[in-house]
Amino acid sequence: MAFQFGLNAEADGRWLALTRSILLNDARWLDQLLAAFPTPESLLNASASALSRQNRGAEIVRRSIEESRPLSLPDSLVDGSGLYLVTPHDPEYPALLAECADRPPFLFVRGDLKHLDTTTLSIVGTRKPSLDGQRAAAEFSAGAANAAICVVSGLALGIDGIAHDAALRAGGATIAVLPCGIDRIYPHRHRDLAQRVATGGALVSEFPFGTPPRKHHFHRRNRTLSGLSMATLVVEAGRPSGTLLTASSAADQGRDVLVLPWSIYHPNGAGCRYLLADGATLMQSVEDLWAYLNVTPAVGPTDASLGWAFGSADSEMPQLTPDQRRLLGLLGDSTHHADVLADTLKWELDRCLACLSALEVDGWVVKVAGGYRVRRQPRTVH
Repeated sequence: MAFQFGLNAEADGRWLALTRSILLNDARWLDQLLAAFPTPESLLNASASALSRQNRGAEIVRRSIEESRPLSLPDSLVDGSGLYLVTPHDPEYPALLAECADRPPFLFVRGDLKHLDTTTLSIVGTRKPSLDGQRAAAEFSAGAANAAICVVSGLALGIDGIAHDAALRAGGATIAVLPCGIDRIYPHRHRDLAQRVATGGALVSEFPFGTPPRKHHFHRRNRTLSGLSMATLVVEAGRPSGTLLTASSAADQGRDVLVLPWSIYHPNGAGCRYLLADGATLMQSVEDLWAYLNVTPAVGPTDASLGWAFGSADSEMPQLTPDQRRLLGLLGDSTHHADVLADTLKWELDRCLACLSALEVDGWVVKVAGGYRVRRQPRTVH
């Protein structure tokens, strides 16, 4: 069974000492060691002959547990509430990730373990999305949540953060996979979002407490992220990009890669077009996603899901009326005449102009030659 931190200080210290060995040893070898000795206690009580069958490294790991100074949880996690350590030999270890040859030997989890054993979809993309990219990330994430699909992403700025936020706002669950220790949220701007994820889903890391987000950790994080999921949806990506590496990891793991199309003139669409040319599956709507995954949504995409794409702070978003949210979602990343917007929404022109004026006063849209568009730098927490 998964080990829960915060219940026994001595046991906490032993597991912490064992998990630190991941920084010094090959992950596959540690996986094999845990198969023979699934707990620190079993390793400490093992006979010399049993240890010798594992090779000399087993004795070194045991000695490190015996000789380590008393270890305790980081101050930020001192209560241990909802804090777990899961190994591939625990029933709570995600089944999809367990299939991967390079599965991590430890998963630190903050949140509810039940989310590790559910239907999952990774949603990833650029850290600097266009307004249409923001809208698409929110729509697809909310659509997945409405069909009881748990959204997995990397808590990064841009598409990742929007996907987590939209899933939670739709009443769904989400898992954030970190490139650092679970006590060191990265990026710092997403600390509040990370807390919401831990409450409405789970934070997951394969790195011991206190580990900083080093460059080579992101590739490992991306492989774990794709390995957790039955498919990876790429919303918007340049070329080259870390998002393409995540998609490549998914393909290597035998998982489906789903991609949104972009214009040949869209710079952040180059990675998506490359993946489509390489055989990825085209997604043009949330309905396409539902059909591909063979799921039935509880409700369809909501007007509010369009507004989430612009990522305003929680305290600001409720100030927008339903009309304003619909209008923002319709504007996307293009410029539109008021009469065209009114006709599309089946509104009287006066109603549309009043809504546009209110949004302009509040700084959400600007009037330019050719009509109205969303501000290029809307107020955002992502």
